[in-house]
Parts: sequence; C-alpha cells; structure tokens
Amino acid sequence: MKRVLRDASQAWNFFRSGFTSWETTAAFLPSQRFLVRTLVSAARLNGARNVVELGPGLGHVTSKILARMGHDCQLYSVEIDPAMVEAMATKVTDPRLHVIEGDAAKLPQLLEQAGCTGPVDAVISSLGMSLLPPEVRESIFTGIKTVLAPGKPYVQYAYFHARVIVWTGSRGFSQFNIREHLAPHFGQMQRQLVFANVPPAAVYTCSNS
Repeated sequence: MKRVLRDASQAWNFFRSGFTSWETTAAFLPSQRFLVRTLVSAARLNGARNVVELGPGLGHVTSKILARMGHDCQLYSVEIDPAMVEAMATKVTDPRLHVIEGDAAKLPQLLEQAGCTGPVDAVISSLGMSLLPPEVRESIFTGIKTVLAPGKPYVQYAYFHARVIVWTGSRGFSQFNIREHLAPHFGQMQRQLVFANVPPAAVYTCSNS
C-alpha cells in the first residue's frame, strides 16, 4: 500500500509540474512503455560504458536504461526540476545511476563535475525541444555533439502534434518541425513512429561519423 501511495503521489507531482513548469516539463503524463521501449532500443546500449539521459522526470525511461545497460556502465541523468530529482532519489536506486540537478544546456560542464570523463556512448533525451527557447535548444545540441563519441546515437522523441501546433507562454502558438533543427547538427538521422503512445510520437536517432 505504501508503494501504491508513493507512486500515486509521484504521478500527481509529474502531472502538477506539467501545469506549473510546462515549458521545462513539456508533458502531463510520463512516457508509456511503447515509447520507452523504442527509445532504449534505439540507443544501442550493448557495450556502452557511459550513457547520458536528459529530462528523466520520474525515471520511467531511466529504469529501462539501467535494465538494458551492462554492469560496468554508468548512467548520468540530467534533470532541471528539483522536485523530480528528489522523486528520482526515492524511486530509482542503483549504484550505476548519477542524478545531476542542472540545465542540459550546460551538459559538458555538468558531466565533468559529475566525474564523467571522455566521450559518452549514447544520449537519450526526453526534453520537450519544441518548447525551449531557440538559444537554449542550440546550446543543448552543441553540448550533445561535444560529449557524444563519433558514430554513437543521440535519441530524441517529439510529439506528432508539434508539427501542427505548439503553445508557450513566451512565444504563443507556433509550429515545430524537429527534423529542421536536428539536420544542421547531425549528419545521420533515422525516424521511428510510435502511434501507441499518448500522444503519438516520433523517435529520432541521430549521429555523426
């Protein structure tokens, strides 16, 4: 019963963050298993030594990454919301996990401070790119390219509806095609559609040789 109450409380906190911090949370519901499975599979974690996760929220994707990782692999999860960081600390306990409270736009510095040296083997992102200010989004892409080893995957999802309409308090209504923003930074890109998620999403796997 205690676990049920704890999970319900954490789910409510996630839902509440969707209202109070929409432009950083970017969702009212955690990713469902269909989307999580696609994200983790696309990251090609076999043999990875260092993996980065951006925007872990309550750890729904985090748990699956840890389950797929090797015993000697380290996971660095970067979360900007202090409440989510606190929830992660109680929900996901694994010595391979390093939860970092901070802004993903400062990714290289955050990883260095956390003791992650050398290039990483995969970056898995649940950040709402359509809601971020353009300069922040570009800083995140630049940081990912800086830390990611050549040929290794950066996995990012985006909701279908962003192609039609996106709303932010600072910019109002707009449209967002994530491919147009990924293409200038990454030479290779593949897309997988996940219709079973709510809302439906596309998963982009990017890399540079």
